[in-house]
Amino acid sequence: FLEVLKESWETNESEKRPLYLSGFSLGANVVLKTLGELGETAETLYNIRGASVTGAPYDLERNVKFIDAPGFNRAVYSNNFLKTLKKRAQYQLDVHCEGNPLTTAFDYARVMKATAIADFDDSFIAPVYGFESNIDYYRQSSCVYFLDGIAVPTFIVNSSDDPFFDPSFHPIEKSVDGGGRAPITMVRTKYGGHLGYLFHRLREEEKQEKRTSSWMPTELARFVRHVHSYDYGQ
Repeated sequence: FLEVLKESWETNESEKRPLYLSGFSLGANVVLKTLGELGETAETLYNIRGASVTGAPYDLERNVKFIDAPGFNRAVYSNNFLKTLKKRAQYQLDVHCEGNPLTTAFDYARVMKATAIADFDDSFIAPVYGFESNIDYYRQSSCVYFLDGIAVPTFIVNSSDDPFFDPSFHPIEKSVDGGGRAPITMVRTKYGGHLGYLFHRLREEEKQEKRTSSWMPTELARFVRHVHSYDYGQ
């Protein structure tokens, strides 16, 4: 994502307007990790002024255990997601490995036998993208290790009852006064599941407030407007 962002910015000859990043679930992880890697250059080089995300997994190593947990998560989410992932692995084999099941690019047999996301990550994601193992992938990719480097105002909303995340773990809010490089506001709602409040139906009182979207998009946009008005006085 970082390379795509750099290329897009460098090849765009139009006016360099302020950028605000947003992401959901793994997309939130990507946004936060990228901002942490960029540090102050997010603003000085790319004019990124802020970010608002939801469903940030923070620590992939902790949370994969919950995604793969027996019961609802594995039966409904993990198993179905694995079917999609295996199709992608098959495409990778057919297109980039000459359809050879004995390829050294990844462990094809183990991929097809995978019964958990962690197994797939270890047998496909890790070797294809240059990690030593799934644990190495989780530790190098988890945004929790990059939060201290974020240097633009950031808003993160997660739910306490998200079935895919460790309910006992939530990072400490990082403010400038608390050792961070920029204000990072972390909101943890009591309910919402995994991105569930992105799509709830508007209540009558919300319609009377002339809302055109559900709570989460409204909150993410509100934060961006706040940062933009602070920076540009609009």
